[in-house]
Amino acid sequence: MNDIIKDVIVNCLENLMINRIIEKDKKQLEVRMQEKQIKNDKLGNIYKELINIVNGYPDRSPNDVLRNIEFAPSYSMEKFESVIEILNIQIEDYKRQLNFEHLKRERRYDIENQISNREYAIKKINKIRDDYFGAEEKYRKFNKEDKASFDLYAGQEVKNKLREFNVVKKNTFISGLYVGEDPDSLNNSINKAREQLIESMRNDLKIEKS
Repeated sequence: MNDIIKDVIVNCLENLMINRIIEKDKKQLEVRMQEKQIKNDKLGNIYKELINIVNGYPDRSPNDVLRNIEFAPSYSMEKFESVIEILNIQIEDYKRQLNFEHLKRERRYDIENQISNREYAIKKINKIRDDYFGAEEKYRKFNKEDKASFDLYAGQEVKNKLREFNVVKKNTFISGLYVGEDPDSLNNSINKAREQLIESMRNDLKIEKS
């Protein structure tokens, strides 16, 4: 009888210990799940803001716009206004040439075409300038308000892709390199870097691409 009682007591103690271990593991799992959810919620908001910012950058540089214009100025170092000023000076010069006497029809057509191309380029460069500086302002705000959380929670691949995007951005709008003629990401350095950055954020959050 005593052995039976002992076995019951031992079984009760073992079950109690097992239940405590299970309960402890359950609580630890719940804590980890909560921490993961907090991280994902935090990262989701950070990534959403960052995606909005990088999507605001132009997929062309002024030099891409000017590629097919004869005697076009060269852009670099965020000097949008200098490029536009030179284009306006060239337009005025071409307009004066239209007043020349005995101007051949072919030459008149060429001059009008040169003027039209430059006026179109100015409109495009103005939009590139506004989009670029608008995105840069948002990115500065992001670095001031959200960079600490980004550094804490973001995955390493996301950090690497953001650095790569910033290099391409600098090459495009500071150094003045071409991004490529085709807006398709395979031939466009800005779009390629942007898509890779967004994809890395999606992977970090385990979000399937739609």
